[in-house]
Amino acid sequence: MPATKWKQGEHVIIIGDTGTGKTYLTSKILPIRKHIIFLRTKPDDIKFDGFRKVASQLGIGGTPFGIDGKKITRWMLQPKFNDFGEQQREIARAFQMVWVEGGWTLVVDEAYYLTNILKLEKPLNMLMTQGRSKHLTAVVGMQRPAWVSRFTLSQATHAFIFRCEGRDLISLSQALSPKIIGPVQELTGHDFVYFNRATREVKIGNAKKLGDIFG
Repeated sequence: MPATKWKQGEHVIIIGDTGTGKTYLTSKILPIRKHIIFLRTKPDDIKFDGFRKVASQLGIGGTPFGIDGKKITRWMLQPKFNDFGEQQREIARAFQMVWVEGGWTLVVDEAYYLTNILKLEKPLNMLMTQGRSKHLTAVVGMQRPAWVSRFTLSQATHAFIFRCEGRDLISLSQALSPKIIGPVQELTGHDFVYFNRATREVKIGNAKKLGDIFG
């Protein structure tokens, strides 16, 4: 079966606990995108070798504390973590910039923090629901989908779901499809369930063999 093509303007959600493989999977799907902004919301990410490796592989450069106006095609926004107000303002500016310019891929490392702590659910929902017309793509990671906006879940064309259960699995089945419940419950190791909202396809995959199902 040919691999699914990921088109600019289509959104991706990646669900899984810490250590399941979300960062590694992100590193595998992003290289085909030219214009990337990585919103680093969690202060501990930079400590992990996996995160540094992803940044290096993608050619992502750091911008100290905000948008500086330079025409950089790949960069990481990392506001001061001890100032929620500044973090919120800088990330909101990033959303505004990509909306005006169009064509960007915006990567959110943790949807819960962005929407519930920084209170930026509205711009994320706008990107998820209206971004296609601006050729905007969102790649959104999350650990607890039950606490994330239904728009973020249901507007994604591509979903990668590592093993989860309980309320999180119920939320995903309601937003995406009940077809994912059985396959997700049977997952082992670092395998994931891939769900395509457009075609309703459900596949089992592994990030190390991602090219077999997704490109």
